Formats: sequence, C-alpha cells, structure tokens
Amino acid sequence: MGQYSGYFDDLPTPRHGLQPDGRFHLGDVLVDLPPTEPIGDVGFQNCVPAAMALLAQSWFAAAKEQYNPTLDDTLKIYEKVSPFRRDPGPAALARTAQPHSGHREAHNDFGTSLLLALKVWVHQDQPLAGLLPEARSFLEIEPRSLDQVRDAVQRFGGVLVGLSLPQSIKDTSGAVRDSWFVPGYGPVYDATPGSLSSHCVAITGYSQREFFCLSAGRIRRLSPEFLLTYVEEAYTVATPGALDANPPLRDRIQADLEDIRKSDRPAGMPAFNHRWRGGNIM
Repeated sequence: MGQYSGYFDDLPTPRHGLQPDGRFHLGDVLVDLPPTEPIGDVGFQNCVPAAMALLAQSWFAAAKEQYNPTLDDTLKIYEKVSPFRRDPGPAALARTAQPHSGHREAHNDFGTSLLLALKVWVHQDQPLAGLLPEARSFLEIEPRSLDQVRDAVQRFGGVLVGLSLPQSIKDTSGAVRDSWFVPGYGPVYDATPGSLSSHCVAITGYSQREFFCLSAGRIRRLSPEFLLTYVEEAYTVATPGALDANPPLRDRIQADLEDIRKSDRPAGMPAFNHRWRGGNIM
C-alpha cells in the first residue's frame, strides 16, 4: 500500500518543503524547482556532496531564491571532503556515464563519510566557502524519531540521511522506483538492508504520509516505515541565521560544543573497534 499513498486525497494536515509537484511549499510560499541535471549517481560516488548541495538548495528556497547545484559543484565539494581528485583537463567529466572499473584507483573515488563531511562543512576555517553556504553546527537525529526529522525539515531546511538501500527499490526492469517502501514480506530477501548499496540523500520535504528527497534528478517518495528500516544515520545542519533567530538554542549548542571539545570519551561509551554510527562510507 505504501507505494500508492501519493494517490490518496490529502487530509488537512501540514506539508512542508519539497513536494512531488517540484515545488518547495513553505507555508503559503511556493518556490519552483526547475528541472536540473542529476548531480549524484552519475558515475561518481558523490552522493554525500550531492545531498549537501541539495540541502543548501532548500535554504535558498526558504529565502525565495533559486540555487541549482551542478555535478561540477558537487565534485568540487567531494574533493574537499575526501581524498577524491579528478583528472586534470577537459576530459575530467567524461567518466560521468562510464563504469567505475579501471578508474577508482586513480581517482580515489570511494565515497566519503557523511559525518566527516559535516565536520568539514562546519569547520571554523570554512573550507567549503564559495561552494556551500556557511553552516554553524550540525545535530544528530535520534534513531527512529520521525518527529525530529519533520522538525528538522521545518526549522532547518532538511535532514541528511545515510541509507542502507535494498534491491527492492528497483522495479522488474531494473529501474529505480520513485516510491521507496518496505515490501509486505518485510526487510528480507531483496529487501535486506544494504543489498543494493549505501546512499546519502537530503530529505527536504514531507507530507502526512511521506517524506521527499531528490535522487538522480528525480523526486523520490519515502514511506515512514522505509526510513525506520533503512536509515543508518541522520543529521540536520544549522545555518548562522537559523541559530541567531533563536539565541537560547544558539547559546546552548555553543556551550555543549565547548564542553565536547574539552571532554574525553565518556566512560560509558564503547571503544568502537569494528563499526560505528557515523563511520559509514556513502
């Protein structure tokens, strides 16, 4: 049923941000999202930089401004947040439709950690200046908290999520569906988490029944159950303007950051020697 919920009549409940009609609905303000080229899933493992750029797009939309990031923009970000480097010269983008085989070793095109990319974005030296708007801090969404996801979309423009995608998001022809949902038989077989790949998207809109993101140039509809099943990590990013508009929150976050910088690892936290949240490569 989840894949058909977009066809049901809307109830009088809030919707916010990016919607399937290609607009950002921000209260009574409608901001068009013009068709753009895919900026991720096009031959590079650049889904994290692409999601960061699409989150920034929602910030511009909130200010009634257009921002249409390109593949080249995301690759420049990719070079800043990972060891990835493109070949010099005009042939650098010729790989966009080519398979990875034979190229990854030279390009260090192995993706990047979402958590590490966020630390670069909020660094006080602003290494991403000119590529992305300034970000002051980021906040982790608590596991399985869809209310926090909605709050983050409404208050901070969106959420960056790391997904462990299943094969079941593809149809019988092998194309990726626009609706992502958990099959009725549950997260097993082709719906096993991670059976397709790791992926990162920016959730920048929601309705009563679904969440919305852009991936490979298309608006994807994610059911709440899909997020609960396949999200491995989720963060929202706060701009200086968003924090300055709420001084108590800004001061509390700043005090907590200063405390974290002075503290060692808490005694109750395990020593992660295998795998940990935020260590996933997307």
